[in-house]
Amino acid sequence: MHSGTADILGHHTVIDRLWDALARGVLHHAYLFEGPSGVGKRMVALRLAMAANCTGTESGDRPPCGRCPPCKQIAAGSHPDVIVLAPDPKRATAIIPVDAVREVVRVAGYHRYNSKRRFILIDPAEALQPAAANALLKTLEEPPEGTGFILIATHASALLPTIVSRCQRVRFSAVPEADITQWLTTQRKDQPELAARLSLGCPGKALALAEGRLASRADMRQSLVHALHGGSSSIFDWSAKLTKGSRQEWSARVEALMALIEDLLRDVVVLGSGSSAPLLNVDNRPLVEKWQAALWPRGVGACQAAIAEAREEMLVNVQGKLVLDAMLLRIRHELGARA
Repeated sequence: MHSGTADILGHHTVIDRLWDALARGVLHHAYLFEGPSGVGKRMVALRLAMAANCTGTESGDRPPCGRCPPCKQIAAGSHPDVIVLAPDPKRATAIIPVDAVREVVRVAGYHRYNSKRRFILIDPAEALQPAAANALLKTLEEPPEGTGFILIATHASALLPTIVSRCQRVRFSAVPEADITQWLTTQRKDQPELAARLSLGCPGKALALAEGRLASRADMRQSLVHALHGGSSSIFDWSAKLTKGSRQEWSARVEALMALIEDLLRDVVVLGSGSSAPLLNVDNRPLVEKWQAALWPRGVGACQAAIAEAREEMLVNVQGKLVLDAMLLRIRHELGARA
């Protein structure tokens, strides 16, 4: 790990503002980090926690040092005063229940373990159920001295307005494609240019693609085309395969599928609007042209709405297959004879 924040791609303005607040002792008690998945929100949040508790930074250097005991503990996920609240992967639904929030609120009331500042990260904040969010409100507004919250969200609109209003919003923008390409190239990853383009400015997504998901993405795209072309029975059979195993396993596959469809819809908009932007599915332009003929312009919005509804239902619906079936059937309906 590099010292300070030199190894974080992009977000220079955000980092400068946060670290300046840290240096002046005026960090806000509750931040909402919002931006695309994989853009680096959680990395910055953890690095800020390290910087606030670092004991090894030399004069003139930007914390954290990455070498002192607090830095190492936070990096390893074992620091008692840096708490990450996330959905339990063993639960049938990807939610953060009210009991988990109440426990964190209780712990926040204790004295800190030999640390300068306690951080409570909630990731993803969208997983907070209404009861859980309401249980957090008072502590979020007036946390114990030396304790701060960082809520991490991809879709801040999914949060209760009362939660958002108590946080200082920090927006994370896409990292330039050229920066991601150079980063992947220095790590000797496969097809860095394609991975960077498909990531849409999200280094975490780019790294996953470059480490093997490019091939699996192409396979999934072909399976999608086959299922949609085969009709409802093919869709039901394929969705059954996608949702096999634990929720943690199948939810990752389903999210990858939804991201793939969003990429295709984005390419449809590029062609339909006459934009000069490069296609994400440049290796299968005929498929993009086929979808564009069927979906542009009205069908794009209908498909995007189907994906958004599916994401919301996946958070609380145990029957992931039923949600996936409904989404794919709606997309097939929009494609019509061109499915």
